[in-house]
Amino acid sequence: MGGGWWWARAARLARLRFRGAPLPPLRPRSGGSRGSFTPGHSLRAGAAPPPVSELDRADAWILRKALETAFLSWFRNGLLASGIGVISFMQSDMGREAAYGFFLLGGLCVVWGSTSYAVGLASLRGPMQLSLGGTAMGVGTVLAASLLWACAVGLYMGQLELDVELVPEDDGTATAEGPDEAGRPPPE
Repeated sequence: MGGGWWWARAARLARLRFRGAPLPPLRPRSGGSRGSFTPGHSLRAGAAPPPVSELDRADAWILRKALETAFLSWFRNGLLASGIGVISFMQSDMGREAAYGFFLLGGLCVVWGSTSYAVGLASLRGPMQLSLGGTAMGVGTVLAASLLWACAVGLYMGQLELDVELVPEDDGTATAEGPDEAGRPPPE
């Protein structure tokens, strides 16, 4: 289908991130010793991380956009299935039974898209060059959108419906007998 290329790219970036840069070969110091094994005395102890290049920034941007596109695609499909469920719900009793299937399909799409986005964002935070706050904000936004969808579907299906009884106000001045102002007889 052509959409899985970015998962391969993400996996490669994650492998590079967690594997780290290869260490230079160890050269014996004076006296032939290989150095101390105490913490803080390694060859890389004082080394600064390499600067971030424009190519790294472009890769991070493409990875973020690919992850967002995948989430939006799943969420759109969930909304579409839910919309078909709403239309089906209004048709007939048989349509109501089919609507529950469409609501379930929409829920699966929304949950899968939200979960894959949150897991992808958390696991690829380093290669995407996101801060912890940015990652938390992204996950929170996706969870809020999913919760909003679930509340809307729940309200529509009547699970969270509030029963409000409309009671006509009767102040005792209305007469039940006799014609009204237009001369019509009272309803029976």
